[in-house]
Amino acid sequence: MVTTLPRADAEATSQDVGRIAALLAELRSVSAAVDSKEWLSGGLAGDPDAPLGALNSIERPLSALDGAGVGFLTPMISFLEEPLNQLRGDPDSVSSGAGEFDSAGKDATSVAEEYRSSVGDETSEWSGQAGTDYLKAGTELVDGILSIGETALTSGKAVIAAGEVVAKVVAAVTRLITEAIARITPIITQALAAAAATFGQSLAVAIPQCVQIAVEYGGKIAGKLAELLASGENLVKLVEGALGVLKVVKEVVSFIGERSQSGVSGDKPTGASDQSAVPDDGEPTLTTSTAGGFA
Repeated sequence: MVTTLPRADAEATSQDVGRIAALLAELRSVSAAVDSKEWLSGGLAGDPDAPLGALNSIERPLSALDGAGVGFLTPMISFLEEPLNQLRGDPDSVSSGAGEFDSAGKDATSVAEEYRSSVGDETSEWSGQAGTDYLKAGTELVDGILSIGETALTSGKAVIAAGEVVAKVVAAVTRLITEAIARITPIITQALAAAAATFGQSLAVAIPQCVQIAVEYGGKIAGKLAELLASGENLVKLVEGALGVLKVVKEVVSFIGERSQSGVSGDKPTGASDQSAVPDDGEPTLTTSTAGGFA
């Protein structure tokens, strides 16, 4: 069976896929933003990077107090290490989750490239200017498939980036605790050495000083956690934006697919002819065979 599609339909489809191309470019822009870590908040952008493996670090900075013989102070400033217990996790689960997205993205990209190479053969029996236009539309529909792949790849990058930033914060918090201990240790060890001579008065003075230093660094650590939270929210907005763009792409692709399917099913548009690519009113049309439509 041969079906003809009005040129107006082909032109409308071409406009739709032109929109897909613009949306694909937007998705790639989001991917670049994830890569460049533009979403990092405040001082996190300037902090040194840390390997993903830092997530399962078992380092306890406060153990340095035990080594200095002043471990009795640890319970008083243990709040410094609490964020580390909350931030640490399994880096393998992060890599595994990202790998699934990456694999899906590469599969979609492969399908798109296969379709790009075959679309010419599949429409070889089409003729007329509208046929040329529709062939162009079919080629551009590849962007719809690439958009799916791009979104999956972006999601995979986001998972890895989020894990790396948490690892960065683990390293930053560890450094801050180490700095605090470096200031606290001389004060408390000197007070301990003078405790006998001062009947414990030196410790009574030193302990509040040490706790105050810990509170000061606790505030700095809280700032890092706030920056991490803000960065996470920024990253989520990027990913949600990508998913929103993909939803629009899918709607446009679905619309094009429905139009194409109606053409190959034998439902002829009003005024179409089975005999010629140019009907009596002179309106150029697209002639297709039932083997040449988009799935």
